[in-house]
Amino acid sequence: MTLRANLGWGLAGGLALALSGCATPIAPVQPPPVVATLPPPPPVMPAGGYIGMKIPTKRADGKYFTPNLDNTDQAAVWHLRNALNVAALGCDQAGGGVLEHYNAWLRTRAAAIDRYYQAYIREWQAPGWWDWQRVYDDNQTRIYNFYAQPAIRAAFCAVAREEVAKVIQVEDDDLPAFARAALLRLDRPFVEFYAAYDAWRDYYQPAPPPVIPPPVVRTIDAPIVEAPPAAVATLGGDDLVAADTDTSADDTNQSEASTETSPAIALGDASIPASPPPR
Repeated sequence: MTLRANLGWGLAGGLALALSGCATPIAPVQPPPVVATLPPPPPVMPAGGYIGMKIPTKRADGKYFTPNLDNTDQAAVWHLRNALNVAALGCDQAGGGVLEHYNAWLRTRAAAIDRYYQAYIREWQAPGWWDWQRVYDDNQTRIYNFYAQPAIRAAFCAVAREEVAKVIQVEDDDLPAFARAALLRLDRPFVEFYAAYDAWRDYYQPAPPPVIPPPVVRTIDAPIVEAPPAAVATLGGDDLVAADTDTSADDTNQSEASTETSPAIALGDASIPASPPPR
């Protein structure tokens, strides 16, 4: 019995040792690898930009000033015509594809375009400015110059090719709504250029800190006290002024005394002492 028990315990111990040798060890938990985060690359100057370039500022709502903000229906139609006119004249060297569609639009929609143009002119005449024509011409020049910027010509012409192909299919009454949407698309290359240039300029040439005016110090003006005028004694018409006879007499006596003690020397009476003989 004892031998059998010892054999049993021996077999059990051997089995336990065998099982313990076959157990898989628990792998240590590895921390996640550290991924280095790099700062974003600095902004680059947009193609065609240059140091000191003048671009429009932003409005209070964050939008850049362009000729096509807050337009009326007739203004939107005529500004679209201006933009496509610039594209027809200037996009031959940037892919072309505008002139033929633009001329076809003018021929097929001439009456509608003229109707919106006449309404647009009446808007300029309505305020009664005597020089409205000059102001109108200046405004048209600014619109043409806006769309003719060389730095953005390629991007502008790419959008103009798409818009001029669409506008010829737009009905007359739908033209204002189409013009508003088309102008936003035509202006997008300019707005994106301005934003890229601003990002570059703000990175390399940060704007100076705002100038904070000094606090206003309230000052109190000291009252000016004027002294009363000094009293001056005046003589009436009947008052007599006594002559200073004693002083005059003393002056006369002194004058006479000096005349007696200092007789005048006539010319020729004065003797000149002889020079001492030489030694």
